[in-house]
Amino acid sequence: MSTAASFQVEDGFVTTSANSAVLKTTLAVDELDENASDTSTASLVPTPPHKLRTGHSDLRGRVFPRTDCFCSGGDAVLHVASHISSNVFEYPLLSSTKSSQTHKIKRNTRARVVTLEIRPGAAEAVRGALAVGASSSALIPSQTLPLFLPSLFRLAQSAETSAPAVFHVACEVIRRDMAVASSYEPLYALQHSGALLLNSASPQECHDLAVVAHVAAQRLHKLLVHFYDGARVARELAKVETLTGESLETLASLRSTVSSSDVVEQVQSVMNDLFHVLQRQYRVYEYFGVEDAEYVVVVVGEAAAALKQAAAYEQMLGAKVGMVQVRLLLPWSHKLFTQALPATVKRVVALENVAPSALTFQRGLLTQNLQVFFQSSYWKPAVETAPVVVTGVYGGVFRNSTFSVGMGRAVLRHLATASSRRAFIVTKSEELYDAALVNATSESSQATKFDVVFGESLELEGSAAFTKQFLFYSFDDVEADAARPGTETTSLFDSTLDLLNKNPATRVNAVMTHSAGEEAAQRPVSTLEVRVALDGGNGPATLEPVKQADVVVVTRSELLTHYDVARSVKQGGKLLVLTGWKTADDVDERAAFKQQVASRDIQLLVVDTNELATRVEDDAVAAVGLQTAFFKASGLYDENVILALLEGQFSEEKHAMLRSFVSAVWGDVLTLTYPLNEWLSATDVDEESAAKQLTLFSNVATSQVPFADNADSATVASKNGGKRRSYAEVSRDTKAAWQLMFPDAYEAHHGVRDHVTDLVTVTKWERLTPEDYSRNVFHIEMDTTNTMIKYRIGEALAVFAHNEEKDVVKFLQTYNVDPEALVALPVAHKKKKKKGEPVTGPSEETLTYFQLFSHVLDIFGRPSKKFYQALLERATDEKEKTTLTVLLDADGKDEYKRRVDETVTFAELLEEFPSARPTLVDLLALVPRIKPRHYSIASSMKMNPTSVHLLIVVHDWTTPSGKYCVGQATRFLSGVTVGQKLSVSVCSSVMKLPTNPEDPIVMAGLGTGMAPFRAFIQERAFLRSQGVKVGPVALYFGSRHKSKEHLYGNELDEYEADGLVTYLRCAFSRDQEHKVYIQDKIAEDKEILADLLLRQNGHFYLCGPTWPVADVREALVASFTQVGGLDRRQANATIERMREEGRYVLEVY
Repeated sequence: MSTAASFQVEDGFVTTSANSAVLKTTLAVDELDENASDTSTASLVPTPPHKLRTGHSDLRGRVFPRTDCFCSGGDAVLHVASHISSNVFEYPLLSSTKSSQTHKIKRNTRARVVTLEIRPGAAEAVRGALAVGASSSALIPSQTLPLFLPSLFRLAQSAETSAPAVFHVACEVIRRDMAVASSYEPLYALQHSGALLLNSASPQECHDLAVVAHVAAQRLHKLLVHFYDGARVARELAKVETLTGESLETLASLRSTVSSSDVVEQVQSVMNDLFHVLQRQYRVYEYFGVEDAEYVVVVVGEAAAALKQAAAYEQMLGAKVGMVQVRLLLPWSHKLFTQALPATVKRVVALENVAPSALTFQRGLLTQNLQVFFQSSYWKPAVETAPVVVTGVYGGVFRNSTFSVGMGRAVLRHLATASSRRAFIVTKSEELYDAALVNATSESSQATKFDVVFGESLELEGSAAFTKQFLFYSFDDVEADAARPGTETTSLFDSTLDLLNKNPATRVNAVMTHSAGEEAAQRPVSTLEVRVALDGGNGPATLEPVKQADVVVVTRSELLTHYDVARSVKQGGKLLVLTGWKTADDVDERAAFKQQVASRDIQLLVVDTNELATRVEDDAVAAVGLQTAFFKASGLYDENVILALLEGQFSEEKHAMLRSFVSAVWGDVLTLTYPLNEWLSATDVDEESAAKQLTLFSNVATSQVPFADNADSATVASKNGGKRRSYAEVSRDTKAAWQLMFPDAYEAHHGVRDHVTDLVTVTKWERLTPEDYSRNVFHIEMDTTNTMIKYRIGEALAVFAHNEEKDVVKFLQTYNVDPEALVALPVAHKKKKKKGEPVTGPSEETLTYFQLFSHVLDIFGRPSKKFYQALLERATDEKEKTTLTVLLDADGKDEYKRRVDETVTFAELLEEFPSARPTLVDLLALVPRIKPRHYSIASSMKMNPTSVHLLIVVHDWTTPSGKYCVGQATRFLSGVTVGQKLSVSVCSSVMKLPTNPEDPIVMAGLGTGMAPFRAFIQERAFLRSQGVKVGPVALYFGSRHKSKEHLYGNELDEYEADGLVTYLRCAFSRDQEHKVYIQDKIAEDKEILADLLLRQNGHFYLCGPTWPVADVREALVASFTQVGGLDRRQANATIERMREEGRYVLEVY
């Protein structure tokens, strides 16, 4: 519940109404409290008291009740306009969901609120209303100003004789990446119109200065343009102290007797008079800082709040700095600005919220005003030379975050230390600046003419010590068959914020944003950013976007697949997922997600609110599950408090049901314990494809326009097997054919995918073990001539395998799909490693259905529980539903494990549950891509400049039921033929030779672990052939039988005879009665190893399975202690130091 307060100006005493919660405060004009002069954004530096102008105000002695309202700056403006004006004209840029507060304002307004389309001449509606004497206001986005200019110029010229008019302009710009930024650049077109440009810097100022704008329009008979940041201030939700509708309607009928020939002074007199109403003193030019400042920043807009804090901090460090907040940009008053600016100033920054391109042909408005001012007779400096005026830019595409305190400090320090008069751009970080350049095709060349200053390193430490930050992620769309009333995204967020605002000791700020671009079009996402100041103190007017939150809430687990949510959780924070997960085994997300969770020490909390909601019949009660789970995770309220707050929203007869449900949710919030080391080492082989899911055919892909709803077209395409027809467009099949027939016209070409380096040709395939031997180990050589394949010693080769042809054809027959039919897919490109480098490449690829299921989708791979869940959601047969339900329940854990052990595939599940079979479009979202298999390269490119070699063993096994299985990659590679082309990429590895070729190397390889060591030996052999002196080489090789598995035995014998391999030790474990392993051979060479590794600082490498690692290490410790003269503790410490220096390297699997 909000509280109301009314203020009555009497004769210097306070009167309180005893029969209400309304506080009446009286203040004499000449006894204005210094603290009351502060605006809605507090400064660490006390503001000098403003001396009010003399003159009679008819506002004195009147009561103007106020009330607290949690709303955005845009809603605050609408509230004022709808109660003072007779007509309000809205011109929304996009039709989007309005907040509950917006609807409430429109229901309780005195004005007629009309929503109009944006088109040329749209402002004529305002002119028409003014012509009949009806006061009017318009709410417009700045992008539409060019269409309004003719009408605005005419309105400004006729304002003396027409009814009052105010245009409220939300200044924003949409970047190429569809992100919304802020820029005041469109207002430049009004500089010669005669309109008054009044600015607000915070949600509270949006309300207060909207009042000033309307009252000034009435008194001065001028056109008022009230502008503010549309990207953040207009959207930020905060507690705003608003005048009641009755108070605003009273103001609409008042007139002033104060007159002045100077328009700016008249605006100031309006601000002075309205102190009695707003209880905040505003000034057109307001100075913050030391009295003898030498360096001053002049700024318009929301950057002022952060600059105040920055100036206060720099002042504590002894800097003579200050800042002037300009609220009335045009017209300009030299007289009043002289009173605000210290006469000691030497350098001034005009900080412009525009893009660099705005300054190509003209100076910024602030810069113009300041340069003219310093040449006028009003400026009486304390120093002889005129101050240097430097232009700073922080708007347009470079406005990728709000203006932070660190950015403010960077501006002040640059102003005080830089000798150049060159204009500069200020941004949060180099990363954000580079990202802005990507979205600034027309800006990047202009931006290079500016200096750049970054604020990231100057942010204040500990400023958020008493602040909690939260993020909520939710899909915008709610499936009609699954949604319950009250569970829509907007409703959930609004009710959560309402509960947060119940605590009067906290200050809550929030912003709801929406995803944009291709991903948003496919599945739009809403994000709620919330900050809760636990001390209730004042903070910046406009807050930084929440980058890393204490608690992140994800309402649908599918979000974790599409977005890197874990990155937004701070170290040691909490991630609350509304899902049916019960144990860590149920978490089937990308390896990158698991790595983020483990590396950040994130507490993973889960609760299945959907399941819990089925236990209650009342939808309103079921809808409080999210809030209950969130407050359990956040620790802001305990269970009793949240229950008491919620009970106030329900009738008494529902309290018992509510208590039971809240208790159930509170108790069901589980903390999952996950295997830390396993998650830390989790890897996605194809990280790029895992990060951006391949989900839809491009012929049913959604529009690039944000928030577009293409569900109907997707449904139609699904019913037609993914082949959508449109009478308005060329058919997809025809377009694909045209691309093949006319490749030049469509810029089409044959090529490899972005994650594939190139195609190589098989030139040799040789089995190294006998045909009758159980282990099939083979050697492959591939030609790299005229390819992009370049590899360094020790690197690995990623090979992309294919599914079996007969299996793919059989599967496509079950879907009645022609294997040779064409389909087009969107292309996901890798991010460029070089900052600022644009992502280029084809937008889609055309391939056959056979290629899609043979080369791209892992349809014969092992499905996760998520796929079982997807089948359950689609199943129509009751028996199949029951089976799937049991498999997903705790009771079916053993049966699920059996299926995993039996290697049941996606295709087999689709055959087992025919009623649950997804469409082909759905399969693209449900079945992962085939991941490449990495193999250590067994050759040196110096010795083999046009080929690459691999050593591979077939991975096969028998399931508990006796079914024989072979791994996909090794099955594919074991069947390749000479002349066949393979898709490959080169990958880095931990295996690296010493930079000094004379350093000794000791290698221990088991089976195919010999591969990188063959490359090492070839590299040393090549160096020696070029006259380079090489150090000792020791090789310990292990396998089962010398006669069957002595891999590259002849080569090794030749290298040993040639003296290149100094020590060749082979352990064939099953050639004698007692088994001999490489660790046994290592233990026999204590003297050699102590010499090579301790005395000569050699390098030790082990490649192969994990099981011998401990024994090998123990053998080295024995060598170091028994021969090297170290004790056991020193020996282990030596090995750890070798590991840190890169001299003890393990590549095990």
